[in-house]
This record gives sequence, C-alpha cells and structure tokens, in this order.
Amino acid sequence: MRRANLCIRLVYEVTDIVLSAKLRLGGFFLLIRYNKDMANIQWLDLLRPSDKDIKAFGKKFKIHPVTLDELRSPSARAHVEVFKNYIYFIYYFPLYDPIEETSWRTEIDFVVTKNAVITVHYEEIEALRNFEMSGGTKKVGSSILLAYELVMALLNFQERQLRHIAEKTEAVGQELFKDREKEVLEKISRLKRDVSEYRIIVKHQGPILHSLLNRGVHFGSEEDRPYLNDLVGEHLRIVNQLDDYREAISDFEDTNNQLMNIRTTEVMRTFTILSFLTFPFVLIAAIFDMNLHGTPLTDQQYGFWIVLGTMAVAMSILVAIFKKRGWI
Repeated sequence: MRRANLCIRLVYEVTDIVLSAKLRLGGFFLLIRYNKDMANIQWLDLLRPSDKDIKAFGKKFKIHPVTLDELRSPSARAHVEVFKNYIYFIYYFPLYDPIEETSWRTEIDFVVTKNAVITVHYEEIEALRNFEMSGGTKKVGSSILLAYELVMALLNFQERQLRHIAEKTEAVGQELFKDREKEVLEKISRLKRDVSEYRIIVKHQGPILHSLLNRGVHFGSEEDRPYLNDLVGEHLRIVNQLDDYREAISDFEDTNNQLMNIRTTEVMRTFTILSFLTFPFVLIAAIFDMNLHGTPLTDQQYGFWIVLGTMAVAMSILVAIFKKRGWI
C-alpha cells in the first residue's frame, strides 16, 4: 500500500466503538482513529515529524507554506488563523517535571480541516496518547467537534495535574506551627514557582480559546458554539483553582513569615536581656581590674569574694525583677 509516495505500515486495534490505525510514515507515527459516530472524521497525531513528513502532510491536506513553517519549530506567539480549507491554532500545554518540581510549556499545533483534525507536537503528551471520546458529543458530525473533544481531554488532564499542587499546598498548611519555619519557607518558595509557571502557561490558553470560539463557529457552524464555549468555561475553572491555590500559598507564607519574625524577636529579646544583665557587672569587674592606687577592697583578704558575691546577689535580684514583670 502506498500513500503520498511513502511506505505505510498499518496496525489495527479494533473495539466495539473505535477503530484505530497506527501508520509509520518516514520518521514519525501517524495515528488515525475512526469512531462509528464520527461520520468519517479522522484524527492524525504527528509526533516529532521530520521536514520530509511535514511536506508530504502539507501536500495531502493542501496546507499553506506559512503554516507548514510554523509546524517545524515552536511558534513565537499563540494565535488562531482561518484559511479557506482549514483553521490553524496553537495550544500551550504544561508538562510537570518531578525533578525540578515545576511545570514547563510545550506546544501542540492543531490543523482542523473539514474532515480531519491534525495535531503536531514534539513532546510525548500522555493526554493525547490515551485519548478516548468522552461522550460529551453524542455524534461527532464535524471536525470542530473532534477538536473540541481533544482540547477538552487536554483540559481535563491539566486539572488532574493540579493534584500535586493541591497536595503540596495541604502539606504546607499542616507543617505550620511545628517550629520548622526554614523548611516550610523552602517548600513554599518551590511551590510558588510551580504555581507561577503553571499559571503563566494556562493564562496563555485563554485568548486562544476565546479566539477559537469566535472563529471556529464561522469555520464550522453555529451549532458548534456551545461546545467551544464549554472549553472557555472549563479553562476558566482551572484558572480559578490556580488562583485559589495561589491565595492559600500566599496566606501560608505570611503566617510562616510572622512565625519567623516572632522567633527572631524572641532571640533578640533574650540577647538584649543577657546584655543588660551582664554589662553592669562586666563594667564593675573592669574597674577593679584597673589595679590603681586607692581601689577599694584591693587590700582586703576576702575582697575578691566580696565583689563576686555582691555581683551574684545583684544579678539574682535583677533576674527576679525581670521574671516578676514577665520579661523572661
């Protein structure tokens, strides 16, 4: 079998609902899925395509050269473009790095034609690899609705990714008031970085989904509007969750800083009291150490013990006064 002058190897996975075909084209895998309710709408997932693969793909679907150039490398900005026979948009997706404990941005390019949805990405995306129809669209009669299902799967995966932020936020809250302010501060700093990076990526999705809502309806039909509007609402829900976690982390940080300030104040207070208690007696000892003519008690047999005893009694009286006033 030959298609686009490339050798294609077919491997079928058949269930009662979905017929999946993995095709090996050049240096990349092309995944095509047909659903009995999809009216011959096909999804093609391109992972790390070579330049030769992109040219063949562009020729088959009549993709504009400008779009093909953007598919070859990460785009400078996210945008939505509507052409005569397809709509092209960029979706930024957060990937969590457990070693660095933060999320970083990867790009997924969508090309939606009348009868197909093509996704191009250069990183392995678990949400796409395990994609299944959610049942939110009972009958997929257009490629716009298939694109909706794909983006919704990505949004649902993003929401599941928020669990590690939620778990860490709860853990930080439980470690407050346990005299571990330094360790808590480090955890809060790492968590704030993770939330900030995740929030920046998610914020960039908002304008794209709003633009897709406005332009996708014109490319498809007015019946697609509720589905595309649902994507905007789902995205807003994720943003609100991030804002809630961000506020909680900020509150925990303020509490932890106050606890650190209290501990610092207590330490400074202790040192101040010690200085006040010892300074007068150090001064007295220095005076007697001058060994000048006429210094009192220098000729007394028990002069040293008299001075030392007087200092001890005076210090005990000061300590008793401080304790009575609650200073120590």
